Amino acid sequence: MDFSPDVMFDYNLKEKRRFAYTTFAVLGLILIIAILYILVLQNTDIALITAIKKGILHIINNIKDKTLLGVFYASSIGGLFFVTISLEAVFLTFLKAGFPPAVLVGMYLFGLTISYTINYYLGMRLASLSQKAITPQKFYKIKGVLNKYGVMAIFFFNVLPLPSQPLSAILGVFKYNKAKFYAFFLLGQTIKYSVMVLAAHFIGA
Repeated sequence: MDFSPDVMFDYNLKEKRRFAYTTFAVLGLILIIAILYILVLQNTDIALITAIKKGILHIINNIKDKTLLGVFYASSIGGLFFVTISLEAVFLTFLKAGFPPAVLVGMYLFGLTISYTINYYLGMRLASLSQKAITPQKFYKIKGVLNKYGVMAIFFFNVLPLPSQPLSAILGVFKYNKAKFYAFFLLGQTIKYSVMVLAAHFIGA
């Protein structure tokens, strides 16, 4: 890991207020857009709005109908660090739909690889924003865990039902070694879902 001991965060009151004002402004803008869509744009014939609606319905219907494309959508969207769903519960839902286990696990890992890559690069590219949102105590606590356990922390966060999505974004902030990140993320996720397939098979047998 590339942790420079002389890199410190400036958490003065002025910057905290500026960050809070920016956050509230963005959230307010999102709320206004949502209200505007519900009240005005929902039934409009504007091409862009219509295309977005069709795209959203396409994703929802594929997930609801438990298609293989729905598996990809569920894992790639559910793997994003700001989406709070249980990836394991969703996986079990698709497993009950009767997909070949190898195909299901492979598609799930494909979707997760895309979402975890997005998490990592968002953390890396928006590091300054992320650093202002994290308290020094929390940041250095996570840094200490990763320094102490290294790749094993990544492995266990992925092999166990732990919040590995936020961890992938935090590793981006730290600019953690990409090869190690992908290796232990994929190893942990592969073992977890393979064990879930075997457990479901023996329980159902």
